[in-house]
Amino acid sequence: MTQDPSHPAMALNTRFAEVECLAESHQHLSKESLAGNKPANAVLHKVLNQLEELLSDMKADVTRLPATLSRIPPIAARLQMSERSILSRLASKGTESHPPPVSHPLHPPSPPAFNPS
Repeated sequence: MTQDPSHPAMALNTRFAEVECLAESHQHLSKESLAGNKPANAVLHKVLNQLEELLSDMKADVTRLPATLSRIPPIAARLQMSERSILSRLASKGTESHPPPVSHPLHPPSPPAFNPS
């Protein structure tokens, strides 16, 4: 399954990873900047500006997310099953064979359950 990188949830996830990586890889700069290291201070300011831009982009992604999520069809429609069928299948504890999983940009399909029989 492939996930759509332009989907707001995926963009938000990607930007979060970028923020985390940038912050972790440059965390030592604040101590060096406080110690009077001018080159470290300059780099720290650039990193802080990058973090600010990424956080601003994430804020925009978050504002688009509710509208995107509201357009996702209900699970029953995506599975093409009635709610009663879904509950029945869940209650049977997986003893029946299941249809192939429906792909979705936010939720990758689970691998099939191991059946040793």
